[in-house]
Amino acid sequence: MKKQLLLLPLLILAMSGTSHASTPPHKDIVPLEAQYKALKQEQTRLKQNISTLQLKNHKQEENLQRLQKEKNRLQQTVDSLCREYNELKAEQVNDRDNFNKEIEQTNQTVQENHSILTSRTWWISIVGFVLLLIVFAAAYYLLKRLRNEKNSINEVRKAQEALRSAQNSMQEESVKLDNKLIEIMEKQIGNMKTSSTDSANDHSLALKVADEITRMEINLSRMDSSIKGYKQLLKAIQHIKDNFRANGYEIVEMLGKPYNEGMKVIANFVPDENLEHGKQIITGIIKPQINYNGKMIQAAQITVSQNI
Repeated sequence: MKKQLLLLPLLILAMSGTSHASTPPHKDIVPLEAQYKALKQEQTRLKQNISTLQLKNHKQEENLQRLQKEKNRLQQTVDSLCREYNELKAEQVNDRDNFNKEIEQTNQTVQENHSILTSRTWWISIVGFVLLLIVFAAAYYLLKRLRNEKNSINEVRKAQEALRSAQNSMQEESVKLDNKLIEIMEKQIGNMKTSSTDSANDHSLALKVADEITRMEINLSRMDSSIKGYKQLLKAIQHIKDNFRANGYEIVEMLGKPYNEGMKVIANFVPDENLEHGKQIITGIIKPQINYNGKMIQAAQITVSQNI
């Protein structure tokens, strides 16, 4: 088109040159000028159309980049939820194994409640499995929509709400089961004084209760305080710890505190570049330190995050 427009003036000059000898120039030039103006207008219109199309194409590219960023962010959220679930499941399996081993060493009172505690473990596993299916179903639905490029911002938000709701349901069920377990443990602690004459040096029940309390406190530290039953469980834990102290037992608080080499603990170290260089902080407790009448009867097993 540009070449035709450049040749048009030359053609007009050539035709005007040949027409000098035969016909008057005015009659030939007027139609050519009209055609030239029409072509000029068509060229202008085409340029405007091209600019409009380029602008639309740029907007489409921006929209695609924005959707890709949203997809990546959502994928990170799904991965984070899966990691948290795997950690919770591993802790529950570990708790169940330790509970089954230690329950055989307790007195008759503990044995009477064994079936209730075992059923709690199965209920947690069943509820966790069902909620895991809900989480993966929601994640699969979302990823499928993203692959087909049919998603929108509203659909992404709905999927995020579904994942958040599933996570909250899982946490509410966990809190509900822990509240039931607290009730059982309070009854057991009530029997500690009556059975102390028969087994003066048997701390197995106290150690198990302390392990469960620590697990509950760690789970609560990862939850939002608006979770149903959160405050009730927090008060119940404080009440049972007060009863613990009344019986001579102390659960040493370590979570979130600095670690030093002189501690009598079993430590597992993990790197954390987000910490200040040279810092070592206790970020996880597998087993708490338990003191009885001022003497340690169980050493702590902890996880220490460090940047060294």
